[in-house]
Amino acid sequence: MKTSREILLKAGLYPKLRLGIKGPRGVTATGPHKVKLIEDKIIQKLDPDGKQTHYVRYIFEEDGQRKQYDARLKSKDGNDPHYLVQAFADIEEGEEVILEMKKAGVKNYIEVTRVSTGEKHAAEEDEEDTKEEEGGDMVDDLADIHR
Repeated sequence: MKTSREILLKAGLYPKLRLGIKGPRGVTATGPHKVKLIEDKIIQKLDPDGKQTHYVRYIFEEDGQRKQYDARLKSKDGNDPHYLVQAFADIEEGEEVILEMKKAGVKNYIEVTRVSTGEKHAAEEDEEDTKEEEGGDMVDDLADIHR
């Protein structure tokens, strides 16, 4: 609906970039998405376990429409930045990439391909389903950078 869409835009929210759709038999990939990276920012929201967690919200443009995608700030083991954060660290705002959900055994991951170079970034290892440790130093350090 038009009014609801306007409320979301005024709140700085965009429709989610859907790289996969959950179904009765798991997640089905929606194919490659050619997007332009507009911006990224750190946010806090509840993770699937209901715990307040830091995420990086990426704003993309796909077919002239802005969309958002959230990735954990840290990997689930809590030590290193999430593999998507690492992949996007080398990509400049305004650069086009292709995002595609891929399968590695029973796990899914997002492959990032730079359109300009063809270079691919993907998860080096499957993510395990472990609890994320709370270690605020990375977040505190980043907050200092953005002041």
